[in-house]
Amino acid sequence: MLPTLRSLPEPTALTTYLSDRYGLAFTGCTLLRSLVNDVYEVTTTDARYVLKLYRYDGRAVDEIRWETGLAAHLVARGLRTPRVVPLPGGDPVGVLDAPEGPRPFVLQEYVDGSKPPYEPELYREFGVLVAEFHEKADSYVSEFPRGPVDLSQSLDDLHPYLASAEENLLRDLMAAVRNNVTQYTPRPGICHGDVSLDNLLVVGNDLVLYDFDLAGPGYRATDFTGVASTPYWEDFKAGYGTRLPITPDDEAAIPYLGVAARIANLRFHLIDKPRFRGAESRTEGWADRELTALRKAAGQLL
Repeated sequence: MLPTLRSLPEPTALTTYLSDRYGLAFTGCTLLRSLVNDVYEVTTTDARYVLKLYRYDGRAVDEIRWETGLAAHLVARGLRTPRVVPLPGGDPVGVLDAPEGPRPFVLQEYVDGSKPPYEPELYREFGVLVAEFHEKADSYVSEFPRGPVDLSQSLDDLHPYLASAEENLLRDLMAAVRNNVTQYTPRPGICHGDVSLDNLLVVGNDLVLYDFDLAGPGYRATDFTGVASTPYWEDFKAGYGTRLPITPDDEAAIPYLGVAARIANLRFHLIDKPRFRGAESRTEGWADRELTALRKAAGQLL
């Protein structure tokens, strides 16, 4: 049999498998999203859950235990985020034997919320929430490893997909990132890794932050890069500042940290995603958008 790159479990079979593993009478399973990881909604007669099935050869099981431990740490300190449902033996992470190899999975409670509107007051509240995340994550200590948010990215694997001028521009930008982030010394801490409204739900009067798939040690200002490029940065910053300061060094580092994040996104859309979505996904416009933003950044930073 040929090696398999990416399998997709059949929902009915997955329902039975999870019932056996968790000792819960699951009655249904629906695939919600299949991208980097596969996400399913799993139900019993009176409850709903979300299953995240991690891709093979991605995060190691102990790295995911770091991630679930962070979620539990935040919940214990009052931050609204989905609770992880452990297996009967207490382990928060299970492993499914897929055709391509072992795939870790995590079950969480389902949060019935709505996607928030883009408006200044929301971004102010979002800033408060992200500051609360940084504040409470600071005391998290784990026996499990987690790699840091990487700023020293190699560009060699991007060579086949870039024109010479683009590759040279990216190399100059990465050199500027390394030099300037060291110069400005933004504050270290645990980063969420993907601070955007995509990972926020409104539940009544509360905001719920979720998805720590990209979380890890790094510079806190990394979490500001996405919001800082929107018209709502001043609103977010005002909310964040009610709990924690954003230092001048943090602000000065944001454009450089944003370059590192965009190069990581470019790699995802040119190399990682086409492996499971097909080469034609490179023409969807995401890579072009990142390159356009990086050209603009070069005009401002170089």
